[in-house]
Amino acid sequence: MNWGRSTFFALFIFGGVLFFVGCKPHWAAVQSEGNYVPVKEIQDDSLSLAFLKPYSDSVFKQMGQILCHSALALPKIKGSHETALGNLMSDVLLSQGRKIQPGVQASLLNLGGIRASLPQGPITLGNVYSLMPFENRVVLIQLGPKETKELFRYIGEHPGTPFAGFELRCEEGTWNAWLNGKAFPESDSLLVATSDFLAQGGDKMNFFLPCPLKSDPGILLRDAIVGYMTDLNNLGQLLNSRLDGRIHACIEK
Repeated sequence: MNWGRSTFFALFIFGGVLFFVGCKPHWAAVQSEGNYVPVKEIQDDSLSLAFLKPYSDSVFKQMGQILCHSALALPKIKGSHETALGNLMSDVLLSQGRKIQPGVQASLLNLGGIRASLPQGPITLGNVYSLMPFENRVVLIQLGPKETKELFRYIGEHPGTPFAGFELRCEEGTWNAWLNGKAFPESDSLLVATSDFLAQGGDKMNFFLPCPLKSDPGILLRDAIVGYMTDLNNLGQLLNSRLDGRIHACIEK
């Protein structure tokens, strides 16, 4: 008897709520509040850890593989027109580009694409993944005279932009390039090795957009770096990079 009355009462209340809500179709939440609740203790799932351990051990082993040894630390530096790490990255890209097509004249990367520094001493595969975690591919793109001039200006106006293959000088407020010891003619085009991300106008490099893509063999920039370091190690050489004066900033009078 008590159960029947309780059930009837519950159904009566539930039906009333539905009727009340149904008669107020335009109600909406006007305010909400939330609190950050820190998780102080997380219990490890021993079964999951045991299942994943063989895979995690394999990954850690691979990432710990030593590719080469660096003669000095190569930090990522912002605000400088030229950095040793940027020179290394662009030199590797230029070398890879010329393996794809010997006529490649220059290489260009972006400072934001370099995500970490390299330490002095052993350089591991994990270091390279930290340096270049993206799946960016090496591509070749042909710039016309107008776009080439815009590329030179972009480098000058964005300190630290890694490039290789030419020397850039600020002369009377204008950025001019020198290639193989000669002033680069304003009427010439430029075959550039870069990443697929930048070739699509990434990091506001819009000068690439009107230009034809010459080659995309599917080579990851990270793999090119790994190959470069492995070759150095096989030759018994240390990784080394330095400032070489490839860019001369404008001098304010």
